[in-house]
This record gives sequence, C-alpha cells and structure tokens, in this order.
Amino acid sequence: MYVTVKVDEVKCNGCKLCVLTCPDPNVLNFIKESKKVTVNASRCKGCGLCVEACNRDAMALESPV
Repeated sequence: MYVTVKVDEVKCNGCKLCVLTCPDPNVLNFIKESKKVTVNASRCKGCGLCVEACNRDAMALESPV
C-alpha cells in the first residue's frame, strides 16, 4: 500500500515551503495563476516532508481507497 499527498486548496496560501522541501522536483508544482500547489501523485513517494513543512496544515498524507 502506498500513500500520497493531498493539498487543501482553501488552506494553501502558495508559500511554496512544501515545494522547496520535497526531495523530488517533479512531485509538487506551483501554479502561478492560482497561487496554489498541485501534486503529481504518480511520482509522490509519501515521505511526508512537505506535510511537515506546511505551517498552514494544507498538506496531508492520504491512502488510496
């Protein structure tokens, strides 16, 4: 079983701490237009570093159903 990261777009303020913390540059992407972060779930290893870095609790580890 694997886990991935989910972003709460309401809580995300686009600070990019999660993007800077992620060890894989192809997992988290900052979208300039919306000032939000998106997740490439197929590349996410579920390490949780971005979740720890987020000071707005906008990131969470999630198991697929």
